[in-house]
Amino acid sequence: LVFASRPSVEIMGIDCCPCFRRTYSALGKKEEEEEKARVASLTPYEKEMELRELDEKIARLNTLRGINTGELYTLRGKFKALARDYGVGFMVWYWCIWTSTCALTYAAIEIGGVDAIALLAKVDSWTGYDLSTRVDPTLGTIGLTIAVNELLEPLRLPIVVSTTKPVVDFFTKRY
Repeated sequence: LVFASRPSVEIMGIDCCPCFRRTYSALGKKEEEEEKARVASLTPYEKEMELRELDEKIARLNTLRGINTGELYTLRGKFKALARDYGVGFMVWYWCIWTSTCALTYAAIEIGGVDAIALLAKVDSWTGYDLSTRVDPTLGTIGLTIAVNELLEPLRLPIVVSTTKPVVDFFTKRY
């Protein structure tokens, strides 16, 4: 390779040939130490104000990145942004909604008297398999519940996406 024999080039203390490194830091070692010393001298109020300003800049950059990639305008992109911005709170809310719809689906199947084994026997008649005799009725009902719950995902995801911010903000509000 041609690049392997070239020495790394530094401009203003930054290695301009990061192709041989796996990690990249926007700050050099000296700049990082200077920043640590500067932050250590700040009051708690100054740190809070600086963090708010940095969070604002990061949010703007993430929005610009979403516009650039087109993800800002898709449900998948919004889902990724929520996971990035709200982290654990988003995942807890998503799994609460998923579990709730799963429990409601199971209750509807039980109360409605849907026979999962009869449905499986019908599928067996189409496919030529004989699974209905090998499946426990309780496990069949659980399997049907999970399958129906996953089919509800196109309805569940927009609800989760539109309600995550107010729900997470409500539960993480500082007084």
